[in-house]
Amino acid sequence: MPRFYRIQTGLFRKYLFSLDHKVIGLQYALTSLIFLLIGFGLAIVFRWQLAYPGQAVPLVGSRFGDLLNAPGGVLLPEFYNQLVAKHGTIMVFLAVVPLSVGAFGNYLVPRQISAPDRAFPRLNVSSYWL
Repeated sequence: MPRFYRIQTGLFRKYLFSLDHKVIGLQYALTSLIFLLIGFGLAIVFRWQLAYPGQAVPLVGSRFGDLLNAPGGVLLPEFYNQLVAKHGTIMVFLAVVPLSVGAFGNYLVPRQISAPDRAFPRLNVSSYWL
């Protein structure tokens, strides 16, 4: 196809709704890294409580408030258990599994087997968005 017949796609369409397995793999990787940071933040908060029991968590402790069982920024045992459970769930289901299966599976496997693309690219991108 001649060069002047190609349709130029914008940044939004190219990277958000791409059917290319490499772009989908990078989307999985970026999303997984964001959830890794969220899980890491939760780990820092509940480990602060382990290191300094009975003291307010700096920077974010005042945002928790009485509604989240953290009066004055001090974590109550119920809220500590909730943070640990949220941390585990986020790290396993939203960070590690999508990074290993989604990112590496979409980005590396077709390159390793010298495939031009994955089968069913629309199903692949819809699984990311779902």
